[in-house]
Amino acid sequence: MRLRTELLLVTGGLVLFAAPAQAAPIGGLVVTPGEGQDASSIRMHTSAGCPADADAYYANLRGKGMPAAGQVVVANTDVGMSHTGGFDVFLAQTLKDYAKDNGTTLSGTYDVTLYCIDSFSQESKGEFTAELKFESAVKYAALGAAKGPNRAPETTSSAPPPSHAVPPTSAVPAQPGAGSTPVTLPGSGSSGGPTTSAPAPENVGAKAESSPTLIGAFALVAGVGLVVAAVALAAWVVRRRAR
Repeated sequence: MRLRTELLLVTGGLVLFAAPAQAAPIGGLVVTPGEGQDASSIRMHTSAGCPADADAYYANLRGKGMPAAGQVVVANTDVGMSHTGGFDVFLAQTLKDYAKDNGTTLSGTYDVTLYCIDSFSQESKGEFTAELKFESAVKYAALGAAKGPNRAPETTSSAPPPSHAVPPTSAVPAQPGAGSTPVTLPGSGSSGGPTTSAPAPENVGAKAESSPTLIGAFALVAGVGLVVAAVALAAWVVRRRAR
């Protein structure tokens, strides 16, 4: 009998140690989307910061088909926690995932509770609550003040899109007699400052090709002249001997 009594006391002590002490609600949660499908990604925003003596938080879900102690939907963490103002908390999975994990169909009202805790003792220093109601197995709506916008607000940038405009161009006329051609320089519009003449490269190949042609023609004329002179000289010699 004595042994049985001791076992009961030890078991009761372990249960008391494992279960975090509860505290009164200190505010509410705003659920976004306020209405949505069971597969929606849910964000919750606390109405205030956690008490100063809390250094972590977690959240669970209670209702039909969930564990008696509640389904943990936000694990013990201090990410983003604030002591001075409300902060955002994101469910680790969708409600559809939690229903599948527990082999249930979502229906009726579910309580979501966020606990601000002492991470060592697990003592709750304050709680934020919200209620969700499933009108059907796949669609929920947050109740009362917990109902946020139907979709998370999107951040937009007011910065103008990058410009892909091409700077104005202008043609620079060639200087007379320089053998240059007009060259277009970017950014040299009517107000773009002084222009620069960029002479085109001379056609060196054409000049190089014309020089041998002139030399060949001169050699040909000279050769013909020599032949004519030789023939004339020969004819003169013949006539002279014939006398």
